[in-house]
Amino acid sequence: MKTKNFIHLVSVALLFLWGAVLLYFYASGRISHYLPPDGIFRPMVLVAGIGLVIVGLFNLATTRYAAADCCGHDHGHDHHHEHDHDHAGCCGHDHSHDHEHHHHEEHDHAHAAHDHGHGILEESGSVGRIVAILIIAAPVTWAAIRTPDQYSANAVVNKGLYNQNYSSTARADQFSLRGDQGAKAPAKKAEPAKPTAMDLPPATVATTPTTPAKSTADAPPSATTGAPPVSTTTPPAGAKEAKSYGGFTLADLEAQVPKSKAGNFILEVPELYYTAGDKEVQSVITGQMVETIAQVLPEKVNNEDGKRLRIFRMLVQCCAADARPYSIPALFAEKAPTFKDMTWVKVTGKMNYKQEGGQTVPLIEVTKIEETTAPDNAMVY
Repeated sequence: MKTKNFIHLVSVALLFLWGAVLLYFYASGRISHYLPPDGIFRPMVLVAGIGLVIVGLFNLATTRYAAADCCGHDHGHDHHHEHDHDHAGCCGHDHSHDHEHHHHEEHDHAHAAHDHGHGILEESGSVGRIVAILIIAAPVTWAAIRTPDQYSANAVVNKGLYNQNYSSTARADQFSLRGDQGAKAPAKKAEPAKPTAMDLPPATVATTPTTPAKSTADAPPSATTGAPPVSTTTPPAGAKEAKSYGGFTLADLEAQVPKSKAGNFILEVPELYYTAGDKEVQSVITGQMVETIAQVLPEKVNNEDGKRLRIFRMLVQCCAADARPYSIPALFAEKAPTFKDMTWVKVTGKMNYKQEGGQTVPLIEVTKIEETTAPDNAMVY
């Protein structure tokens, strides 16, 4: 009886443990490091935790019933003597004995041979029970206490930190600075008889048909955008040019992107990342002051002079397991400062673009960088 009570109470405790861990991850907010906020993932963690606790409470309330010796076995014996023993008890067994007195040596009770399989906790010895409990309880306890809430530096590097494809359009529509316009299909060219400035990239619009084009390197900031025009220098061989998606102006940028008190555009790293594939956005945002919060690692690409760091955010598709880093370089006027790997930083600087490795690379020319706290959602969804 004591063994049954012990086993039942241990089972109840394990239900409470698993339920408590799920509720803890949900209530503490740690779940945000693993699952996206949309969909049913996070609510299901809450539902599962509550469900386990309810089952545990039910089992606790029925402990005295579980402790009763009600195994439901048929213990009937044929003893060659009709003798109706109506044994008292709660087990419900048919203990009627048809037996012949004084011949108990012929009884084939063999109770020990009955198959009373009640699970590993009941059939094991003390050591076996302890091992079984640890196998069930230890992993979830360890996960709750010791599981890190972010990737290590090595894991981020192995997921492609320095191998970025800035021409990718996989999720460009989600992070486009065009807002409601989205990353639409490239705009159709104007009819040859009616060309307009809006149908051509800003850097290729001529002021008069007879005036030779001037070098954009010496051109003053655009009166329309407030940013210097994008260089028309031919990109390296194999480089993929940014696409034209139609007109985009500084007014559009200001309408879609919030600003800090200092007047800087507040952007996420993936938003800066995807500007590399949209030359109209580039023409507007080049030279504009931006700020972003990101994690930092040393730069290992095109950094012979040591003036760069790599800033990044982890972007999640479904859950933390499929997250990958979206990164851009941060360029300093002098040698880049040193930060502990994976430190969260707030970066302020001027947006620019360079042709490197056969693609357009967005980068921030840093004017200020400082350590900061991690945002509520360390992952970008």
